[in-house]
Amino acid sequence: ERGSDEPRGPVAMDDIDEAVYPATINEDLVDYGHVPDNVDDAGGADAAAFLGLGNVTEAVAAPVPPVSESQSCGSKRRSPVWDNFDEILDDKRVRIAAVCKFCRHRLSAKSAAGTGHLLRHQNACKKKADHAKMVQTRLAMNPDGSYRNWEYKPDVARVELCKLIARLDLPLSVADNDAWDDYIQRAHNPRHVRVSRFSTSRDLEKLFIDTINNLKHIVFPGVNSICLTSDIWSGNAKEDYITVVAHFINSDWQLKKHVIGFRLIEEAHTGTNIAERISDVVEAFGMTDKIFAVSLDNASSNNNAMQILAPIFSGYLGVDTDPDNPSKKTYYVVHQRCACHVINLIVKSGLKRLKPYIEIFRTAISYLNASNKRIAEFKDYCLLKGVRPRKFGLDMDVRWNSTYLMLKHLIPYKNVFSVFINGNIGYAALNGEHWYVAEKVCEFLELFYESTVALSGVYYPTSPLVLHHIIEIATHFHECRGDSKLETVIGPMRMKFEKYWKKIPMLYSFAFILDPRAKLRGLHMALDLLAKSTSYNYNLYANEVKHELFKLYNKYENKFAAARPARTAHPSGLTGKRKQAWGKIFGGPGGSGTSGPSSNIPIAGTCELTAYLDSDNVVAYDDSFDILNWWHDHKLTYPVLSIMAKDIMSVPVSTTSSESCFSQSGRILEDRRRRLNPETVEQLIIIKDWELAARRAQHSVEDLELEEKFKNLWLDEDNAGAAAGDES
Repeated sequence: ERGSDEPRGPVAMDDIDEAVYPATINEDLVDYGHVPDNVDDAGGADAAAFLGLGNVTEAVAAPVPPVSESQSCGSKRRSPVWDNFDEILDDKRVRIAAVCKFCRHRLSAKSAAGTGHLLRHQNACKKKADHAKMVQTRLAMNPDGSYRNWEYKPDVARVELCKLIARLDLPLSVADNDAWDDYIQRAHNPRHVRVSRFSTSRDLEKLFIDTINNLKHIVFPGVNSICLTSDIWSGNAKEDYITVVAHFINSDWQLKKHVIGFRLIEEAHTGTNIAERISDVVEAFGMTDKIFAVSLDNASSNNNAMQILAPIFSGYLGVDTDPDNPSKKTYYVVHQRCACHVINLIVKSGLKRLKPYIEIFRTAISYLNASNKRIAEFKDYCLLKGVRPRKFGLDMDVRWNSTYLMLKHLIPYKNVFSVFINGNIGYAALNGEHWYVAEKVCEFLELFYESTVALSGVYYPTSPLVLHHIIEIATHFHECRGDSKLETVIGPMRMKFEKYWKKIPMLYSFAFILDPRAKLRGLHMALDLLAKSTSYNYNLYANEVKHELFKLYNKYENKFAAARPARTAHPSGLTGKRKQAWGKIFGGPGGSGTSGPSSNIPIAGTCELTAYLDSDNVVAYDDSFDILNWWHDHKLTYPVLSIMAKDIMSVPVSTTSSESCFSQSGRILEDRRRRLNPETVEQLIIIKDWELAARRAQHSVEDLELEEKFKNLWLDEDNAGAAAGDES
């Protein structure tokens, strides 16, 4: 027997019976007396040494175990490589392929092919297995809370990269550079493979299509109706975009919001062009027959757009035709004019008269901030007076809420600020009258600011809240009527208020009545309270509201009565969002109504709406009451009325959700990214909105970014310093 270190010599054919042949699978060559001359067909000793499979002599001398016909194609199998492969036989029991037992990869295995490629594959699998044993197991959490072994998947990594780019407004080429490769490979995953900008663009488009299909085929088919908001934005790149946002209540009775369109509008902003863009987006999602309301701002072009959209979106509740005048039609599509836009118009009408007073404070703040020396001197003066030192931010003329924040943080420092400014300037630039007007204006602006914040929410119903805030604003106007210093300011604001809200939109009254704490009795008391502040008689209006409410309910009865199940009573739920001033309406909690389960079970044959209005009011005037939860618990008691309530509660009373898209698009279409085409911009906006929706973080009712500009301007490093306050 030849040692493994001796050179291999030729073997004569005459000595074939005495030759010691290596264990090989190439039976055909052996039968014809040929000796394999390549390493892949090496003998048992060489093959064993090549694979590192133990003692060479034993590997050669060991007898070959018999192989059954079910495992072989008819000849004895000798190569150890077959320990790691399964043979695949054809109908004639001829081996045609082999499957690796480790990775289940299929390779060719005909007799004439040899085993070299199998050996190479075996060695590669062995290296991978050895590497896997050296790597610590990584765990990942499943959605149900269980754990699994984490594996790196390049396709998943590319999808997550697209989501990261959309959420953080990153450039598409963020991962197409050496710096990104070094960071990911060294800190996170050495198996990371670079993704080019073009691949990311294709991945982004695919993710966008998947997101749209999810909305089309999974989300929207499960809802009864959808409400829209829309607005137009002019970007830095001199391009105008129109956004379309869908609001709805899902099967779990949770308010949801999704951006469904962000389209370039190159034409004039006429009603026809606006209506065309909105209808194109809605038709693309196949939900033309599900539109219940459209919320727009008060521009005249939007009024014209609604005249075009109303017939298109009338499929949900239908059309009423006047029998005396067939050409006169009533379309049951709610046109909601943005309540926050109305508040903005009211405030601006007053700030025009206050501009001389506000300009004095702006000048004083600019004087302080213009010199680091003055800021240091003001800091020392505040510390001397025991007041925590700080700077003050300037407002923006186009944003009245910034004026409120400026005055809000300045008024607590009125004494130290006045003394310091007047002492440095040399005359009384700020006097008591200035501060009196500033405080009164701040009270007004605080009322409007809180109303804007409350009515801008997207995760709780806002339509039942509007009447509360109308009463608050009207009452404040009435209380300040006798103030001679403010009459010139309040007069124009009151006129603008009466222009839009003297006659309350029907939607606000419907939503107020469908709040189980109010109902019709609460509406009458609210209108009486409002009449005292506005000197307007609301008796006819109250009768009109009741008539139109029953008329609308009949539409729902005709549409949904067939699906009415058996009625059973359910307890009310008490989880909620926001406290309202019910004390002004009912004279304080506990004055009327009942607590806990409130609604009587409708008697057979009784109209659901009548039974609801005749039942006792719920007494739950604290922050824990949730209207949607109450209607969810009573949907079997009022199967049709609950659908109507769901639709009315889903109407957003402001277009803030659309405007929030503009802040996102402003970061996407910044100066360095103007080359993005409109399709990519829409993809980024919708993917980002989808990701934020999963975390219910699409919109903050307060402008936190603006708040930070005025709030954290402290001059000391110790946060535990003395709090700012009026000096007496």
